[in-house]
Formats: sequence, structure tokens, C-alpha cells
Amino acid sequence: MINRRGLTIMTVFSIIYAILELGMQWDPSKVLGSPEWMKSLFTTTVSLYFYRVIYILIFAFPSYLASGKLLSIETVWYLIYGSIVEDVMYWIIDLRLPFSWAWFYPVYFGIPIDDVIGVIILAVMYMFVKQKSKAGMS
Repeated sequence: MINRRGLTIMTVFSIIYAILELGMQWDPSKVLGSPEWMKSLFTTTVSLYFYRVIYILIFAFPSYLASGKLLSIETVWYLIYGSIVEDVMYWIIDLRLPFSWAWFYPVYFGIPIDDVIGVIILAVMYMFVKQKSKAGMS
């Protein structure tokens, strides 16, 4: 069930993560102290996808705490919600307009398209969850 407790967990986590993410450098080839083997293994492209996997895994835990279920539609809803909140907070704290930093992060006139799609998906999923919980109460 999507509730205030879950929203609080994900909002707080996302804001903290956005602050931390501003200082992160996930590309070992750009970090002077990285070992050579790491620089050769984690190219810029590999680092980009590796970070996406780590990002989803990191956000999966608070999503699980928020929903109380290991894997459910609510867990996925909280994961998407947290990702959108983190993204919005990142750009607010960074004091810059969003820009396209990867092919999977398209931006049109300063508006991240994936966040717009995420909000639409959240709305559809929320209606589904609400309908499911209504059916369960009947």
C-alpha cells in the first residue's frame, strides 16, 4: 500500500542521496588515484551502466522498507518515486538546468523526459494499486 510512511522514507532518502550524488564520481578513469586496472576495466561507458545498476540496487532497499514487500507493484512504485524525487532535488541543489548526460537521459528544453514519463507511470500505477486495494476491501 502506498502511504505517508512510505512517502516519507523515500523522500528523505532521495534528498539525502541527491546531496551525496553531487559529490560522487563514478568514473574511475577520471579519478587520479584509481588503479590502472580499474581505469582499463571501468571505461566511461562501462561506468555509466555500472552506476545505473548500483543506483537501482541502492534505491531498492528503501523502496522495500517503504512498501514492506521485497518485490511488488508498490515496491516498484516507491523506487520510481524515489528516483524522480532524487533527480528533481539533484538539479535544484546543483542550481543548474537539467542536461542530457547519457542517451537514456533525454532532456527537452530543460525538462528531463524520463522524469515526465516516470510521473505518468506513477499515476497509472497508483490508480492500479488503489483499485487493487479497493477490490481487496470489498
